[in-house]
Amino acid sequence: MRSKYTYDESGVTFFYYALTILSLVVAPATVYLLFGKKNSQEASKPKTVKLRSRKPKAKSTAVNVKLALIMAGWVLIFLLSYKVKTTEVKEAKMWDPYEILGIDNGESEEVITRAYRKLSLKWHPDKVGQDMKEKAGEMMAEINRAHKTLTNPEARENYEKYGNPDGMQTQSMGIALPKLLVEAHTSPFVLMLYGLVFGFVMPFYVGRWWYNSTRYQKDHILNPTMSTFFKNIREHISQRNLIELLTAASEFAEDDLKYRPSEEAALKSLAEKIRRISQVYAYDVFSVSKKFTSKDAWKANILLHAHFFRIKIDDAELADQQQQVVMTALTLVHRGLLQISTTHNWFACSTLLMNISQMLVQGVYCYDAPLIQLPGITWQNQPKIFNEKKLYSIHQLMRLPASEQRQALSVLGDKQFEEAIQVAKMVPRLEIARVLLTVVGDKVITPASIVTLIVKVRIANAPNKIEPRGKGVAVADIEDINDDDTTAIEDFVSSFAEREKGIKRSPTEAYCPYFAGRKDSQWWLSFANYQSGKLVVPPVRISDLVSERVVVLQFQAPPQKETYRFHLTIKSDSYIGSDVMQEVQMTVVDRSVLPPEPPVVDDISEPEEDSIAAQMAQMRGQQMGARRGNDDSSDEE
Repeated sequence: MRSKYTYDESGVTFFYYALTILSLVVAPATVYLLFGKKNSQEASKPKTVKLRSRKPKAKSTAVNVKLALIMAGWVLIFLLSYKVKTTEVKEAKMWDPYEILGIDNGESEEVITRAYRKLSLKWHPDKVGQDMKEKAGEMMAEINRAHKTLTNPEARENYEKYGNPDGMQTQSMGIALPKLLVEAHTSPFVLMLYGLVFGFVMPFYVGRWWYNSTRYQKDHILNPTMSTFFKNIREHISQRNLIELLTAASEFAEDDLKYRPSEEAALKSLAEKIRRISQVYAYDVFSVSKKFTSKDAWKANILLHAHFFRIKIDDAELADQQQQVVMTALTLVHRGLLQISTTHNWFACSTLLMNISQMLVQGVYCYDAPLIQLPGITWQNQPKIFNEKKLYSIHQLMRLPASEQRQALSVLGDKQFEEAIQVAKMVPRLEIARVLLTVVGDKVITPASIVTLIVKVRIANAPNKIEPRGKGVAVADIEDINDDDTTAIEDFVSSFAEREKGIKRSPTEAYCPYFAGRKDSQWWLSFANYQSGKLVVPPVRISDLVSERVVVLQFQAPPQKETYRFHLTIKSDSYIGSDVMQEVQMTVVDRSVLPPEPPVVDDISEPEEDSIAAQMAQMRGQQMGARRGNDDSSDEE
């Protein structure tokens, strides 16, 4: 059967097509607009007290345009639904001579003739009334055609092959597009629409996407920024130089953060305040960078140091830019500078960058006392507390009895003291519960073997303890396993990954009143060689430490027999004074101390003489003997 395709003139199929496509676009977009961003905004909303905040962003016009488009989409959906419901759809009915005669398929010619005569008597125009003559004429025409189709061999064969007694017919199929699209008087407008979409709109958005993708790296840092970092970072670099390098990022030259001449006076006044405060309370005096001299880097440097010294900025616009600079700088430290440093295995440089992360989150300068993180403690009263009570850290304060705590913080009022103690209880006090270096399956560490480092850390002042909820894996706690119990250690390591899958932890929010956004408390675990000052493995970021956590790492042992010293360091990315460090020793011994491996028992028996395997082995033996004989004869010749 030949098919003839025609455009949909009635609009029925087009309405179904348009309604389907429009629903697939509008429904997901509506769900995302109503719930997608709302959930992410709620998750990123800080729940702790904030002394610095960013002004709420004005509603973007893009959001209003999206909302208008979605509403228009729903209006079109309702209109199309109404059109689909009210439009009559004519279903094509197949012509069936058996149904017309009222008989079953495949009946004999005698039955066909009898049914034909019976219906002819019933519907003959002379046998019906005047009001039924027209219908009777139509029925007689169908009856005659059905009888002829079933009694004429050629007509019956055509019907059985093609479904029509007249042979192959053309079937008309409608395309779900209105005929208006291909009519001559509308073709210029259709071509203009195609040209607009494929010649302008699509190239514009593809080009913009390509331009943005080439500007940024996978961590959404500008390529010029990473190039600047790569060229200027060094293994032995001071913390001050790292901060100056951070301010040279191209992100601070973008439109919303770049230097403006109108800000010159305010920035100079702010720089002078920073210089005076740094002369009194800092180890080094603030000064302009001599290496990175651009105005954008100068502005970012001033705003960062104003954040470190907690200087309040009166200009609302400049204060908002400062918080944006701080958040951007934190991202650049975590995903940019620290990534480069750890790639080179620089332990000292990586440690300084982790310190800068703490400074950005807490709004403190390097070498400040951890006690200054508490509310009410400032650079003015902190030296007095230290001189009188020799109190330097928050953990020192919490180890004192309650009466002595009040006496130590006598510079605070009663309300300020209560707030300070509440915050001090929130600051995590980390402990390294267990460190184990082992080669799984062996009791000693040999040259070039794969060493497994198992570290268990806990927060001693955690408010509650989360019990492991693994998938039914019953494994002993690493603290209860002896160093020489190789079987228990092997069971622990092999089931560790499966055990961790079932434990769900939610990170805790860090107390950081001078950081405008929400910051979850996270940690870095570093393992470095004491002699070389190099990282043995890249730092592991622990983002879900609530009460306790086990970390398992692997590295290759050195090739020489010797006792090695390592630094195991766990640093917070949010708090100062919460870091812990422990020295770990590892002795590499010769392989000869390992017990001999058990002999391999060969259980393969000789094949029976009458088996196929025995016959094949015998033939191979004869062939090998013939080859050896040929080789001997050639040697004699």
